[in-house]
Amino acid sequence: MNEQEKAQLQRYLDQNGFVKTWPGKANKRQLILKYLASKFEINHKYSEPDVNLILRKYVDDYVTRRRDLVEAHLLERTDDGSNYWLNSEK
Repeated sequence: MNEQEKAQLQRYLDQNGFVKTWPGKANKRQLILKYLASKFEINHKYSEPDVNLILRKYVDDYVTRRRDLVEAHLLERTDDGSNYWLNSEK
């Protein structure tokens, strides 16, 4: 993330890094999704409850954001949703 993106991101976060507002523009939402994806480790498998636990530290609606991360291909998951992992190609 470059300095300009970091500055834009700060507009949407509180002092603890919690997302206080969800932007209307798609490019800003993508920026926040990248921020959320950065909270996951590469080459680590997570259960759905583990993903939820991590996301709850940063967003209120962690269920929707989990889906958003998968739809944006920032997180991958098994077909049954039992395991999630960071997409290292993004």
